[in-house]
Amino acid sequence: MRLQENEKSCDTCAHSYMESEGLRLRQKCRSPEYNSPDYTSGMFMEDREQGCCRFWSPRNTERKTS
Repeated sequence: MRLQENEKSCDTCAHSYMESEGLRLRQKCRSPEYNSPDYTSGMFMEDREQGCCRFWSPRNTERKTS
């Protein structure tokens, strides 16, 4: 099954994870490119308009069989 363009979001990205901060959970990103100083706030705002960032990568949803 392929994701549609509109299904790209942090929730479906391989780089995304949740981290507890006090009593709240925050979504974070492991992508080195996203966390780089080269990724500007202007680029972030452009990506936000698109619904996902340019570094989005699909999660591996295939099951391994032994």
